[in-house]
Amino acid sequence: MIFKKPEKKGGLPRIIMFCGKGGVGKTTCASSTAIHYSSAGYRTLLISTDPSPSLSDIFEMNVKGEVTEIPSLSNLDVVELDYDRILDMWKEKFGEEVYLVISSFLPVERDIINYVAGAPGISEEFALSYLYDLYIGGNYDVIIWDTAPAGGTLSLLHLQETFYTHMIEAARLYIRVQETLKTLTGRERRDPLKIIGKWEKLAKNVLDMVRSEETIAFLITIPEFLSVNQTERIKLELEKFNVTIGGIIVNNIISSGYNGSNLYKERKKVQEKYIDIVDEIYSEILPVKKLSLQEYEVKGIDALLKVEDELFSS
Repeated sequence: MIFKKPEKKGGLPRIIMFCGKGGVGKTTCASSTAIHYSSAGYRTLLISTDPSPSLSDIFEMNVKGEVTEIPSLSNLDVVELDYDRILDMWKEKFGEEVYLVISSFLPVERDIINYVAGAPGISEEFALSYLYDLYIGGNYDVIIWDTAPAGGTLSLLHLQETFYTHMIEAARLYIRVQETLKTLTGRERRDPLKIIGKWEKLAKNVLDMVRSEETIAFLITIPEFLSVNQTERIKLELEKFNVTIGGIIVNNIISSGYNGSNLYKERKKVQEKYIDIVDEIYSEILPVKKLSLQEYEVKGIDALLKVEDELFSS
């Protein structure tokens, strides 16, 4: 698999996304790619937005909630998003602004605002905002994004687009009702348009980050019916968001030299059928990389280095 090299100095970092059905090896491929770039001298961040992440398991150290340097590797920071912490950060960062916006319409108390700020989905909505802060922070040349299983990642993108549209409509609504509010209450109310405009800009910036030509998505699949079928759906959905697709990685392929049981021989025949389908659909339009089913448990730096060697071999 050939990845375009990011610039080492200046500008915004390249983002490499790994997307696919749950259990196909996104974390393994993302972690091995992060090691590859960090070893080449690029300041690299590996981030997981999976609500059930496994970066801590695969690196054998706790990386939940805090950007953590991997001691045995240079230039590599790793973090699993802690969605409870994201919610707390959101309340701290935007809670006062939520109060100002809503209280400009209605005479509500702060405990009501806190309840609204804790609504289901709020933390997921601002997960991409957290990623954006790291993106513009200037600390990295490349960000490797280990995404949630396909449905979760696509939901995040749809939420962000919906939030952006909602903020535009919120501003229009407030302009229409502000004179009425003034008439009914007999007093001036705090104008939330600047805050609404700030949130609208944030949502636009996050969408621009995902749609940037420097953001590349790689689709991970295994040679089975459900995974191969879902890969095409993921590709089409990402293309709707104008996300650039960099290639397909077919993982967990049984080696041709394997002389195992009859069960494995039959499984290999099934795999070959779906490998042919992947080649037929994608080989002329996208790079297709094939990774072997490993004989060892992919856990720890040494195991990831072996996967990196195969992933980046010509």
